[in-house]
Amino acid sequence: MSFLFDRVRLLIMNPKQLIITFSLIVFGGIQFVTADQRAESSRGFKNWDKNGDGFLIPSEVPEGPRENFNNVDRNKDGKVTLEEHLLATVGSEDPKKRKVRKLDSNQYKRHVIRQTWDQEKQGYDREYYVSAPEKTKSEIPVLFVFHGGGGKASNMIRGWSRRFSDYLVVSPQGYKGGWNISAEATKAPDTDFFKEIIKDLKVKYPKANLSGVSMVGFSNGAGYIFRLLIEIDDENLIKRVVPMVSSMEEGQYHDGSFWQRSNDKNGNYDVKKKPITKSSILSVHGTEDRVVPYLGGKRGRNAIHLSAQDTAFYWAQQKGFKGKKIADKDGKQISRDIISYSYKKADVTHIKVVGGGHGLGPKGEKVNPMINDFIRTGKIKRSY
Repeated sequence: MSFLFDRVRLLIMNPKQLIITFSLIVFGGIQFVTADQRAESSRGFKNWDKNGDGFLIPSEVPEGPRENFNNVDRNKDGKVTLEEHLLATVGSEDPKKRKVRKLDSNQYKRHVIRQTWDQEKQGYDREYYVSAPEKTKSEIPVLFVFHGGGGKASNMIRGWSRRFSDYLVVSPQGYKGGWNISAEATKAPDTDFFKEIIKDLKVKYPKANLSGVSMVGFSNGAGYIFRLLIEIDDENLIKRVVPMVSSMEEGQYHDGSFWQRSNDKNGNYDVKKKPITKSSILSVHGTEDRVVPYLGGKRGRNAIHLSAQDTAFYWAQQKGFKGKKIADKDGKQISRDIISYSYKKADVTHIKVVGGGHGLGPKGEKVNPMINDFIRTGKIKRSY
């Protein structure tokens, strides 16, 4: 599925290998392959994974290979992981030659926070990765990146540390591949996990500026950002956030109020909470998202989402905005298919990507410079 047309071009001089490759794609056969072949296919996967969240959805895959998406998606969860991708394109790795792929320890540092809860009564080492600038400054800005459901922190940090090489980039790993927002398999105390990471960073990275961190989260990771905005009681800790392809769930906001949980185990948002964050917010969502509907509604097992524009409006109200919600037709066009709804005095902006799916697809590339500018300056240019 990945990089298939380039593989065909490269393999055209070897007809036997070409036939085997097509057999893998079409018939799902299994073959042990070389490390070089796996590396090539992995590069193709990363080229398509424009938002760097560690998996592919149909809108990220070119039209030709997209026809085979459902066959490659072995567990039928609507996403293709790197492992599924490699199995479909180059087959299984020879177990005798298999090596554990590790992040370069010179660039990325792995740390753990020990936590105990009902699912891990004996304790569990929760990991997070850090990429620090090569040249240190008196203070280093900090960017947290949160993967989506089924994603990996180790994948997230690679792309974002390149985009923000002058930042301390922190990529935590969700328990069982997810963040405890609604009906996920994890019931981990994720807000406490974030607080413990902050404490750990103060010790391990004394030059990190932790008086105002920035955050980017995808899908389930965006839901985690909303939890932190509601639950963190330090108004200056979180400076700028970019929740992408997700919106608040009805548990988090209903009856005109924000809510948090009294117990992470039961999943009920049963404690009314007035957020005190002063964060600037930039939310990004595609109108054709079939995983988290742009207009709101039920997603997955039990989660019911608010609409993307309602989510932005409620946060603007929380931050002091007194007017009416910006009507859909009154958004400002930044560029083709990119519409902005900005509550300027409240520092809340929503970006609508017309035609964008859950991964935003090619149109999402237009959003990348906006996100970069927002994280660095808190502002978005009028045109891109």
